[in-house]
Amino acid sequence: MNEDVPKPMSTQVTGAAAINPVAGLADALLAELATQPEPVSMARLSKKLGARHSSLLRCLAYLGEQRIGQEQGLGWVHAVQDGDRTMLALTEKGRAACIATK
Repeated sequence: MNEDVPKPMSTQVTGAAAINPVAGLADALLAELATQPEPVSMARLSKKLGARHSSLLRCLAYLGEQRIGQEQGLGWVHAVQDGDRTMLALTEKGRAACIATK
């Protein structure tokens, strides 16, 4: 077998990240927000999770309350601007989803 041929992604990455790289980050984001009683800045979450700000924005598009094109977000994460900072917190629906998946 030729060693120069890259392996398929599914053999390099396991779990949900093999299907969708953002899925693992979404799980980590939900888990972190579930431990926070108050909203947390995206900058702090980005640093704590070791993720780029743009990656968190992709997760927020899926998990948030906003409509992106024809798709409505799940409504699990609420985002609010506090001056220059974007603060994130779980909604009641998001907390219920986190409890249901434990």
